Amino acid sequence: MKAVSRPAVYIGFSYFGTLVLAVFLGESVTPFAAAALLILCAMCLLFRQHRAHPARMLVLIAAAAAMTVFSVQMLLTVRPAERYLNNTYRIRAVLESEPERYSGNYRYTARVCAIEDTGQTVDFSVRLSHGEALPAEIGDTVSCTARFVPFNDNGGLSSRAAQLAHGKLFAAYITDYESIAVTPAENRPPAYYSAAIRAHVQNSLRRALPTDEAAVLSAMLLGFRDNVPDALNSAYRVAGASHILVISGMHMSIVTQFALGGLCLLGVRRRYAAGISIAFILAFMVVSGMSATVVRSGIMQIILLCGVLIGRTADALNSLAVAILFLALTNPFCAGDVSLLLSFSATLGIIALSPRMMDVLTGRIQSVQRRQFLTRILSPAAASVCAILGSLPVQLYVFGSINLAAVLTSVLALYASAWLIRFGVLAAILLSFPVLAPAAAPFVFLSGLLAKYQNAVVRLIAGALPDTLCIAGLYAAPAVLICVVFLLCGFRILRGRHIAAAYALAAGVLLVGMGANAALNSHGARLLVFTTPTAACTAYIENSAAYIFSCTGSSTAVGSALRDYGAERIALLHVQSDEKSIRCAQALAEEFRVSTVLYPDSVYFPVESDTQGIAYAYGTDGQISDTAAYSVSGRGDCIELSAGGLQILLEGGDGRFFGETADICVTDKAGGVPNGALTILQTEDTRQTAGVLPTGRYILAGEHEHICLRFAGDGSYTIYGG
Repeated sequence: MKAVSRPAVYIGFSYFGTLVLAVFLGESVTPFAAAALLILCAMCLLFRQHRAHPARMLVLIAAAAAMTVFSVQMLLTVRPAERYLNNTYRIRAVLESEPERYSGNYRYTARVCAIEDTGQTVDFSVRLSHGEALPAEIGDTVSCTARFVPFNDNGGLSSRAAQLAHGKLFAAYITDYESIAVTPAENRPPAYYSAAIRAHVQNSLRRALPTDEAAVLSAMLLGFRDNVPDALNSAYRVAGASHILVISGMHMSIVTQFALGGLCLLGVRRRYAAGISIAFILAFMVVSGMSATVVRSGIMQIILLCGVLIGRTADALNSLAVAILFLALTNPFCAGDVSLLLSFSATLGIIALSPRMMDVLTGRIQSVQRRQFLTRILSPAAASVCAILGSLPVQLYVFGSINLAAVLTSVLALYASAWLIRFGVLAAILLSFPVLAPAAAPFVFLSGLLAKYQNAVVRLIAGALPDTLCIAGLYAAPAVLICVVFLLCGFRILRGRHIAAAYALAAGVLLVGMGANAALNSHGARLLVFTTPTAACTAYIENSAAYIFSCTGSSTAVGSALRDYGAERIALLHVQSDEKSIRCAQALAEEFRVSTVLYPDSVYFPVESDTQGIAYAYGTDGQISDTAAYSVSGRGDCIELSAGGLQILLEGGDGRFFGETADICVTDKAGGVPNGALTILQTEDTRQTAGVLPTGRYILAGEHEHICLRFAGDGSYTIYGG
C-alpha cells in the first residue's frame, strides 16, 4: 500500500468539509447520506481500493465518519429536546456564561437540568434572555418560567446552525421575572474564574485608557466587543478591519512569537521558552473566552511550539488540519459558525497563496536587503489579499459582498496593530497586579497611542472611501468568477513565465467590479419591494443609504436583499408595532449602521447613543434629500413618499388609501387603491388575486421576490424584477 503524505490534511479537511456539507443538507437528508457513504466505504474495502488509492480512502472514511456523527448527534441530542418547543415551562437551569447585551436584552447560555412542571430531568443548553439582568452568576442555578422558541432556520448557515455551533439548541424567554429563584453554587466552575479574570483585566484597562482605546484593546485581547461604540464598530466594518477586533490567528501568532522571543531575550533556553510559551498560550486562550477561532488558532500555535520542543519545524497546513479536526471532533455542529468558517478559509488562503504571491513580487530582486525591506512592506497586503481570496466563498454566501478596503487598512494599520497587541499584553499583565501597576505606565501610554492611530486610520478609510472598495450586489459573484477565470487562464497560458501579468488581469477585473459598484450605487434612487413567504421589506435607497419604511420576518433575507441593491447603511429605520417587525428591525440595527430610528410611542425599541430615536404618536414627517421626503400617518399604517417627482403611497398594518392621489402605491389589499396608480400588490396567491382585481396597472409581488423601481431625474422610472 502506498504511503500517504500529510494524512492529517486529508482527514481533517475532509471531516470538517463534510460537516459543512451536512449543515446545508439538513437533518432530514444527512442520515441517508451517512448510510450511503458507509456502504461506499464497505464496498471500497471489500474490493481493496484502499491499497490502490489510500488517500482517497482516507477522504471517504473521514467523510463517512463526519456525516454519521452529525446525524447521530442530531437524532440523540437535538431532536428529543425539540418536543418542548413553543411551550412555556417552569425550568431549572445552571448559568454557563456572562450576560451578553443585545437589543436591550440580557442573554445567557444556560444548561437546563429539569422541567419542573413535568418532573422530568433533562440536559440541554439554551439561550436564556430577559430585559433585565438576572441576579445570578456563572454556576448558579436559576428556577424560572420560560417559553422555548426555535431559532430561525432558513437552511444553510442560518441562525439555528450558528447557535447549534455554540451549543444552544433554542431560545428561552423568561415570562415572569418576579418568580425567578436563584440557588448559589457551592463550587464554582472554571468558567466563573475565567470570567472574573477577564472582568478584572477589562476594568484595569478601562481605568488606564480612554473609552474608545480601552474598548478596542479589550476586544483585541479579551474578546469583549460589546463595549466598542457602534459608530467605531461600524467604521471597522466599512474599512474591512473587523478581523482586527476578533481574536484569531493574527493575534495568537503575535502573542506566541512575542512570548517566545521575549523569553529567549531574557536568557531562557529556546526549548524551555517554548514550554513556558505553551502554558502562556493556554492561559491566554482561557482568559480570552475559548471561542472556536481562539481554540483553532491556539492549537496551531501550540503545535508550532511543540515542534520547537522536539527540534522540528511544524508544517502550517498540518497544524491547521489538526486544529480544525480537534474542533470538529469535540463539536460536530461547529461548521455552522460563520466566524470559524471565515477564520479557517482565510488562514487556508494565507498558507496556500501568500508564499507564492511574495515569490512573484520579490523573487527577481537580487539585493537581499531590498528584498527583505520590500517583503516587510508588502507582506501585510499580500496576506490580506490571500485571506480575502481564501474566504471568498463564505463572504459571497453570507454577506453578498467583498470589501477590498481591508488591503489598504492592513498596509496602514497592521504593524501598529501588532505592536498594540504586544504592548497591550504587557500593560494588561502589569495592571492586573497592584504592586506592578506603576511599571505599566510606559506600555499603557504606547498602547493608547497605537490604538488612537489604529482608530484614526480606520475612521479615515471608512469616511473617505465609504463602500468604494467594495463589490456588492447581484454582480459581485460574476465579477469574482470572471476574475478567477482570468487568473487561471493566465497561469495556464503564461506557464510561470510572466505570472505577474495574471495578477494584473485579475486586479483589472476587480477594479472593473469596483467601478461598476460605484457607478450603479452612487447615482440615482430606487424603491425596493422585497416579498417572500418568510420576510418582507419596503425601502427607498439613495446612493448607499437605505430608508426602510417596513420590514418583517427574517432579517438575514432582508439584509441580503438590501445589499443586493447597493445599501450599505440604514439612514432611517421605521419600526412597526407588531412583534415580527420589531425583531427584524432589532436584528437589522445590529447588522447595519443606523442613523435614525422612527417608531410609534407605543413600541419599546432600544436606541444606541449614536443613533437618533424619534417616537411619534399620530404621525410625523421628514426630509430624505433635496428631492425626496416622507410623511407617516396615524400609527405608521400609511406612509407617503415623494421622490423623483413622483408620489408614492406605502400601506402597512391596517392602513387604507382614502381618496389619495398617487403615481405608485404598495399594498397587500386589492381594493381602494388610487385610480391610475401603478400598484405593487404584496400577496402570495397570485392566481386568486388576479381574478378579482379591477382594471388597472399591477405588479404582483408573489411572482417576483425583488421588485426595484429605479428613478430618473425627469420623473420616469425603470422596473426591475427578480
